[in-house]
Amino acid sequence: MNNLIKEALDEYFSDFKKYHLIILIAFTVIIALIQVIQSILVSKKIEKFKNELKKSEIKFSKYNQLQVQALNELYPILSELLIYTASVEIELKKASPEKLNLLLEDWGKAFAKVIENYILKRYILPNNIKKEFGKLTGILDEVNAYVRAEKKMSSLFATINNKVEFMGKDKEREEISDELIKLKKDGLVYDSMIEINKLQSEIENYFESIE
Repeated sequence: MNNLIKEALDEYFSDFKKYHLIILIAFTVIIALIQVIQSILVSKKIEKFKNELKKSEIKFSKYNQLQVQALNELYPILSELLIYTASVEIELKKASPEKLNLLLEDWGKAFAKVIENYILKRYILPNNIKKEFGKLTGILDEVNAYVRAEKKMSSLFATINNKVEFMGKDKEREEISDELIKLKKDGLVYDSMIEINKLQSEIENYFESIE
């Protein structure tokens, strides 16, 4: 009787150990599968993040490249306008009508080039530079109106035998004189030179910041 009970117990525990081992192995396999799946998911997330980061870097790099290109084109035409503005400031009261007329015409072309380029490139400019450009265009509009009036006035005169002679009509001269009185402000041309310098300094600071 005791032997039968012992055999039955041995058989029971043998089966229990067998099933326990199977369950343990199955559990281990499931855990391993879960870890593999998690590893795959994490790897995919990391790869996706890397791709998005790479796209972002490419996009940022392209944006910077466009800014650099725009500012690189704007800087020299600002320098050209500054030179003509300084010449106007110096020559306005002493140049011959013919020389002054040409100078004012050149200033007008340089002004138009700056405004045209600003309008085309404004969307890509850094905010601080865009802000300075806005200030500059405001004062340049005033200078442009003044320069155009001075050009109209100078066209009424001509140099004949080393003497400046009035070649226009008195009424026209009076009208232009009244226009000049309204447009001319103390230091207007000089102030525009200061604003051009400020804008150029902002552009220089931008390039220094990306070195």
